[in-house]
Amino acid sequence: MRRTRFTRRRAVAAGAALALAGQGGLWRSARADDAVAVASPLDRVSIAILGCGIRGPAHAEELLSGRHGARVSWVCDPDRGRAEKLADQIALKQTSRPRVASDLRTPLDDDSLDAVIVATPNHWHALAAILAMEAGKDAYVEKPVCHSIEEGQRLAATAARTGRICQGGTQARSLPCLREARAFLAAGGIGKPTLARMLYTGHRAPIGGPGAFQPPAGVNYDLFCGPAPLAPLSRPHFHYDWHWFWATGDGDLGNNGIHFLDAARTMLGLSGPGSATLSFGTRAGYADAAETPHTQTSLTLFPDVTLVTEIRNLKDVADVDGLGMGVQIHGTEGSVVWKAHSPEVAVLDPAGMPVKTLSGEGNHFEKHVANFLAAVRAHDPQRLAAEIGEGVQSTALCHLGNISYRLGTELAPEEIVARIDARQPKDDAATLVDRVHRMLVANGCEPAGGMIRCGEWVETATGKATSAAALAADSGPVLTAGPARDLERLEYRAPFLLPPARG
Repeated sequence: MRRTRFTRRRAVAAGAALALAGQGGLWRSARADDAVAVASPLDRVSIAILGCGIRGPAHAEELLSGRHGARVSWVCDPDRGRAEKLADQIALKQTSRPRVASDLRTPLDDDSLDAVIVATPNHWHALAAILAMEAGKDAYVEKPVCHSIEEGQRLAATAARTGRICQGGTQARSLPCLREARAFLAAGGIGKPTLARMLYTGHRAPIGGPGAFQPPAGVNYDLFCGPAPLAPLSRPHFHYDWHWFWATGDGDLGNNGIHFLDAARTMLGLSGPGSATLSFGTRAGYADAAETPHTQTSLTLFPDVTLVTEIRNLKDVADVDGLGMGVQIHGTEGSVVWKAHSPEVAVLDPAGMPVKTLSGEGNHFEKHVANFLAAVRAHDPQRLAAEIGEGVQSTALCHLGNISYRLGTELAPEEIVARIDARQPKDDAATLVDRVHRMLVANGCEPAGGMIRCGEWVETATGKATSAAALAADSGPVLTAGPARDLERLEYRAPFLLPPARG
């Protein structure tokens, strides 16, 4: 896919074109003859894969499946061995071996590069995408799309200002059944929705440590940490277990809960951060180096509906109304249920009996990648199934839950019930807390004295509870003043700084 170098002259011309187009106008640097080039089905979109752990190779396999007309030009990872291995695998599927870099910023100077896939650890997601868009590239950002609320605001604002294509990695948005469910709910299919429950269950054993460990040979630890503190390693397994530390990960609320929160928001058409969020949970029974909870429940209040996300990393967990992983949305006249990875949404009557199926087709990851590339070729962000502002809003709900949890104290179950009931959520607090307590006991993880960490209700600033702009633009703090607001933003390590807000 041919591209022109982004210069100051072109920036001025682009600004004039954007002004003439009006508020709905979107601009992307391209030569006039690119319109012909990108229309060709033989055109190959040049892509850099940033991060070669689990998601990076998955993207490479999909991109080179023969369905998308894409070429992987670069692979980047601070673990040089992983990057070289992926480059070798890609070379078997396309005519050229991609170039390899340890620093994800290196390929951004390549004028022939069209887009990046950001599949790094969480703390690099937003910064990598922002740098890519500032360099004139489009970006697909794996979930969670940002590592703080402020970072998400900057990410969405950068996409809007530059006119770049920026897709969030919440691929369930490409399922037709979720869009069908949204129309069904909006038409009153289950009466008035009141409660959405998101469930993620996946056993994760203790990770070992704490101790003094070294990165594997071949890893540039400075580049791995990037904007995060250059802290000593306390975990024995370097890769993946960064998920369970606040500096680099967001626990399973941000790792997997994000998919279900986003699916619920999609079906309900919710915007903004809600009026208040509370989270409780524990890592009791796991004597290891990790910081994030293995069991966590978060509640977010919207004017008419309560969102409840339940995370279970225990070995033995119980279904909730027959659902182990997915989304339940309950209304005054029935409910809808989406099981994780399913192309269908089930409609249930008030007695819980199935009455209808909202169905779609196809692999949602394949559809999501195809949707991103179609938007790249058309230079049209409005084609995106998961425009980055939506990903930012869903990710913020994860951050709000983690903020509440991190500021929490140890409480008895009855104290947690009282704290939840004080805000009268549309769920039974006693049942919610009892379910957590019973599962902890069943797995030998009951905390000392039965105490569970629980945060206060994290309050949203007046006027921002249902404002999409609050979470999709540089509109300033979302939370009311206090320790919670301090956790809306991160401190960055030079030279890996978040670019300042720009009008």
